[in-house]
Amino acid sequence: MILLKKIYKAFGPKKVLRGVDLHVKTGESLVLIGGSGTGKSVTLKHIMGLLHPDRGVVQVAGRNVPDLSASELMNLRKRMGMLFQGAALFDSLSVWENVGFGLRHHTKMPDSGIREIASEKLRLVGMKGYEDKMPSDLSGGMKKRVGLARAIAMDPMVILYDEPTTGLDPIMGDVINKLIVLLKQELKVTSFTITHDMSSAYQIADQIALLYDGKIIEQGTPEQIHNTQNPIVRQFITGSEEGPFRVF
Repeated sequence: MILLKKIYKAFGPKKVLRGVDLHVKTGESLVLIGGSGTGKSVTLKHIMGLLHPDRGVVQVAGRNVPDLSASELMNLRKRMGMLFQGAALFDSLSVWENVGFGLRHHTKMPDSGIREIASEKLRLVGMKGYEDKMPSDLSGGMKKRVGLARAIAMDPMVILYDEPTTGLDPIMGDVINKLIVLLKQELKVTSFTITHDMSSAYQIADQIALLYDGKIIEQGTPEQIHNTQNPIVRQFITGSEEGPFRVF
Protein backbone atom coordinates (compact mmCIF):
# COMPACT_ATOMS: atom_id res chain seq x y z
CA MET A 1 0.00 0.00 0.00
CA ILE A 2 2.85 2.41 0.86
CA LEU A 3 6.32 2.21 -0.69
CA LEU A 4 9.23 4.55 -0.02
CA LYS A 5 12.37 3.66 -1.92
CA LYS A 6 15.71 5.43 -1.53
CA ILE A 7 14.12 8.72 -0.43
CA TYR A 8 16.48 11.67 -0.15
CA LYS A 9 15.37 15.09 1.07
CA ALA A 10 17.40 18.15 2.01
CA PHE A 11 16.43 21.65 3.04
CA GLY A 12 19.33 23.81 1.92
CA PRO A 13 22.50 22.33 3.45
CA LYS A 14 20.55 20.22 5.97
CA LYS A 15 20.19 16.64 4.75
CA VAL A 16 17.15 15.18 6.51
CA LEU A 17 16.42 11.94 4.66
CA ARG A 18 19.39 10.02 3.27
CA GLY A 19 17.96 7.00 1.50
CA VAL A 20 14.85 5.98 3.44
CA ASP A 21 13.42 2.58 2.49
CA LEU A 22 10.01 1.57 3.85
CA HIS A 23 7.14 -0.57 2.68
CA VAL A 24 3.80 -1.05 4.38
CA LYS A 25 1.66 -3.97 3.27
CA THR A 26 -2.07 -3.56 2.72
CA GLY A 27 -3.86 -3.90 6.06
CA GLU A 28 -0.61 -3.62 8.04
CA SER A 29 0.21 -1.16 10.82
CA LEU A 30 3.71 0.31 10.65
CA VAL A 31 5.03 2.61 13.35
CA LEU A 32 7.96 4.91 12.56
CA ILE A 33 9.93 5.83 15.67
CA GLY A 34 12.86 8.17 16.12
CA GLY A 35 14.12 11.16 18.04
CA SER A 36 12.90 14.71 17.61
CA GLY A 37 14.18 16.31 14.43
CA THR A 38 15.16 13.04 12.74
CA GLY A 39 12.67 13.38 9.86
CA LYS A 40 9.58 11.45 10.93
CA SER A 41 7.20 14.26 10.00
CA VAL A 42 9.11 14.89 6.78
CA THR A 43 8.59 11.23 5.88
CA LEU A 44 4.87 11.51 6.63
CA LYS A 45 4.57 14.61 4.45
CA HIS A 46 6.08 12.70 1.52
CA ILE A 47 3.33 10.08 1.81
CA MET A 48 0.69 12.82 1.80
CA GLY A 49 2.29 14.57 -1.16
CA LEU A 50 2.96 17.74 0.82
CA LEU A 51 6.67 17.29 0.09
CA HIS A 52 8.37 15.74 -2.92
CA PRO A 53 11.68 13.88 -2.61
CA ASP A 54 14.88 15.17 -4.12
CA ARG A 55 15.44 11.58 -5.22
CA GLY A 56 13.59 8.31 -4.79
CA VAL A 57 10.16 6.72 -5.18
CA VAL A 58 7.02 7.46 -3.15
CA GLN A 59 4.06 5.25 -3.99
CA VAL A 60 0.65 4.93 -2.37
CA ALA A 61 -1.74 2.28 -3.71
CA GLY A 62 0.52 1.86 -6.71
CA ARG A 63 0.46 5.55 -7.64
CA ASN A 64 3.71 7.50 -7.81
CA VAL A 65 2.76 10.46 -5.60
CA PRO A 66 5.19 13.11 -6.98
CA ASP A 67 3.93 12.49 -10.53
CA LEU A 68 0.25 13.08 -9.73
CA SER A 69 -1.58 16.16 -10.95
CA ALA A 70 -3.30 18.39 -8.40
CA SER A 71 -6.67 16.74 -9.05
CA GLU A 72 -5.19 13.23 -8.95
CA LEU A 73 -3.43 14.01 -5.67
CA MET A 74 -6.67 15.36 -4.22
CA ASN A 75 -8.50 12.17 -5.20
CA LEU A 76 -5.77 10.08 -3.56
CA ARG A 77 -5.94 12.16 -0.38
CA LYS A 78 -9.67 11.53 -0.18
CA ARG A 79 -8.76 7.89 0.43
CA MET A 80 -6.36 8.81 3.23
CA GLY A 81 -7.46 9.71 6.76
CA MET A 82 -5.28 11.79 9.05
CA LEU A 83 -5.23 12.10 12.84
CA PHE A 84 -3.30 15.25 13.68
CA GLN A 85 -1.12 15.58 16.76
CA GLY A 86 -3.40 18.21 18.30
CA ALA A 87 -6.64 16.79 16.84
CA ALA A 88 -6.96 20.02 14.77
CA LEU A 89 -10.71 20.43 15.23
CA PHE A 90 -12.45 23.56 13.95
CA ASP A 91 -13.51 25.53 17.03
CA SER A 92 -16.53 27.08 15.28
CA LEU A 93 -17.99 23.74 14.14
CA SER A 94 -19.91 21.22 16.21
CA VAL A 95 -18.56 17.71 16.72
CA TRP A 96 -20.66 16.19 13.94
CA GLU A 97 -19.74 19.04 11.58
CA ASN A 98 -16.06 18.44 12.29
CA VAL A 99 -16.41 14.73 11.59
CA GLY A 100 -18.36 15.38 8.39
CA PHE A 101 -16.12 18.20 7.14
CA GLY A 102 -14.60 16.17 4.31
CA LEU A 103 -17.96 14.77 3.23
CA ARG A 104 -19.45 18.26 3.08
CA HIS A 105 -16.62 19.60 0.92
CA HIS A 106 -16.03 16.61 -1.34
CA THR A 107 -19.49 15.12 -1.86
CA LYS A 108 -23.00 16.34 -2.66
CA MET A 109 -24.46 14.48 0.29
CA PRO A 110 -27.16 16.37 2.23
CA ASP A 111 -26.51 17.39 5.83
CA SER A 112 -28.88 14.71 7.08
CA GLY A 113 -26.77 12.02 5.42
CA ILE A 114 -23.52 13.54 6.64
CA ARG A 115 -24.82 13.68 10.20
CA GLU A 116 -25.87 10.03 10.01
CA ILE A 117 -22.39 8.97 8.89
CA ALA A 118 -20.79 11.21 11.52
CA SER A 119 -22.91 9.61 14.23
CA GLU A 120 -21.85 6.14 13.12
CA LYS A 121 -18.15 7.06 13.11
CA LEU A 122 -18.51 8.70 16.53
CA ARG A 123 -20.09 5.47 17.79
CA LEU A 124 -17.03 3.54 16.61
CA VAL A 125 -14.74 5.74 18.71
CA GLY A 126 -16.99 5.80 21.77
CA MET A 127 -18.31 9.33 21.27
CA LYS A 128 -21.92 8.74 20.25
CA GLY A 129 -24.22 11.33 21.81
CA TYR A 130 -21.69 14.14 21.49
CA GLU A 131 -22.76 15.20 17.98
CA ASP A 132 -23.95 18.69 18.98
CA LYS A 133 -21.19 19.48 21.46
CA MET A 134 -18.52 22.05 20.56
CA PRO A 135 -14.77 21.32 20.73
CA SER A 136 -14.50 23.67 23.73
CA ASP A 137 -16.76 21.27 25.65
CA LEU A 138 -14.34 18.34 25.16
CA SER A 139 -11.26 17.09 26.99
CA GLY A 140 -8.02 16.45 25.13
CA GLY A 141 -8.73 12.73 24.85
CA MET A 142 -12.26 13.35 23.60
CA LYS A 143 -10.93 15.73 20.94
CA LYS A 144 -8.52 13.02 19.78
CA ARG A 145 -11.40 10.58 19.44
CA VAL A 146 -13.42 13.08 17.42
CA GLY A 147 -10.35 13.63 15.25
CA LEU A 148 -10.15 9.89 14.77
CA ALA A 149 -13.83 9.76 13.79
CA ARG A 150 -13.15 12.46 11.20
CA ALA A 151 -10.16 10.50 9.89
CA ILE A 152 -12.39 7.50 9.09
CA ALA A 153 -15.46 9.45 7.91
CA MET A 154 -14.73 8.91 4.20
CA ASP A 155 -13.83 5.22 4.61
CA PRO A 156 -10.12 5.61 3.87
CA MET A 157 -7.80 2.86 2.73
CA VAL A 158 -4.91 4.44 4.68
CA ILE A 159 -4.90 6.23 8.05
CA LEU A 160 -1.93 8.39 9.00
CA TYR A 161 -1.33 9.10 12.69
CA ASP A 162 0.89 11.96 13.85
CA GLU A 163 1.93 11.33 17.48
CA PRO A 164 -1.55 10.02 18.42
CA THR A 165 -0.91 9.83 22.19
CA THR A 166 1.04 13.08 22.66
CA GLY A 167 -0.46 15.28 25.36
CA LEU A 168 -2.64 12.53 26.82
CA ASP A 169 -2.41 10.89 30.22
CA PRO A 170 -1.40 7.20 30.21
CA ILE A 171 -4.98 5.93 30.61
CA MET A 172 -6.37 8.03 27.75
CA GLY A 173 -3.32 7.14 25.68
CA ASP A 174 -4.19 3.48 26.18
CA VAL A 175 -7.77 4.22 25.07
CA ILE A 176 -6.49 5.78 21.83
CA ASN A 177 -4.11 2.87 21.23
CA LYS A 178 -6.93 0.36 21.60
CA LEU A 179 -9.09 2.39 19.21
CA ILE A 180 -6.31 2.39 16.60
CA VAL A 181 -6.06 -1.40 16.84
CA LEU A 182 -9.85 -1.79 16.75
CA LEU A 183 -10.25 0.39 13.66
CA LYS A 184 -7.49 -1.48 11.86
CA GLN A 185 -9.26 -4.76 12.56
CA GLU A 186 -12.81 -3.58 11.79
CA LEU A 187 -12.10 -1.34 8.80
CA LYS A 188 -9.16 -3.33 7.36
CA VAL A 189 -7.20 -0.11 6.82
CA THR A 190 -3.46 0.31 6.40
CA SER A 191 -1.98 2.38 9.23
CA PHE A 192 1.16 4.53 9.28
CA THR A 193 2.06 6.13 12.61
CA ILE A 194 4.90 8.37 13.72
CA THR A 195 5.62 8.47 17.44
CA HIS A 196 8.30 8.45 20.10
CA ASP A 197 5.96 6.68 22.57
CA MET A 198 7.30 3.13 22.78
CA SER A 199 4.34 1.89 24.84
CA SER A 200 2.04 3.00 22.02
CA ALA A 201 4.34 1.57 19.35
CA TYR A 202 4.44 -1.88 20.92
CA GLN A 203 0.65 -1.92 21.26
CA ILE A 204 -0.44 -0.79 17.79
CA ALA A 205 2.33 -1.96 15.45
CA ASP A 206 2.72 -4.97 13.22
CA GLN A 207 6.09 -3.53 12.23
CA ILE A 208 8.28 -0.92 13.90
CA ALA A 209 11.02 0.99 12.06
CA LEU A 210 13.61 3.32 13.61
CA LEU A 211 14.64 6.39 11.63
CA TYR A 212 18.13 7.53 12.57
CA ASP A 213 20.60 9.79 10.77
CA GLY A 214 18.27 9.97 7.76
CA LYS A 215 17.91 6.21 7.27
CA ILE A 216 15.92 3.26 8.58
CA ILE A 217 18.50 1.44 10.65
CA GLU A 218 16.25 -1.38 11.82
CA GLN A 219 12.75 -2.69 11.14
CA GLY A 220 10.93 -5.64 12.65
CA THR A 221 8.02 -6.86 14.71
CA PRO A 222 7.49 -5.35 18.16
CA GLU A 223 9.08 -8.44 19.68
CA GLN A 224 12.11 -8.21 17.39
CA ILE A 225 12.60 -4.52 18.18
CA HIS A 226 12.15 -5.14 21.92
CA ASN A 227 14.85 -7.83 21.83
CA THR A 228 17.23 -6.03 19.45
CA GLN A 229 20.96 -6.03 20.11
CA ASN A 230 21.55 -2.91 18.01
CA PRO A 231 22.99 -0.44 20.58
CA ILE A 232 21.39 2.62 18.95
CA VAL A 233 17.95 1.02 18.85
CA ARG A 234 18.32 -0.32 22.40
CA GLN A 235 19.23 3.11 23.75
CA PHE A 236 16.19 4.69 22.08
CA ILE A 237 13.62 2.12 23.13
CA THR A 238 14.87 2.09 26.74
CA GLY A 239 15.21 5.87 26.94
CA SER A 240 18.74 5.67 28.31
CA GLU A 241 20.89 8.79 28.44
CA GLU A 242 24.06 6.77 27.86
CA GLY A 243 24.89 5.21 24.52
CA PRO A 244 25.72 5.95 20.89
CA PHE A 245 22.36 7.61 19.99
CA ARG A 246 23.04 11.16 18.78
CA VAL A 247 20.49 13.93 19.23
CA PHE A 248 20.07 15.81 15.94
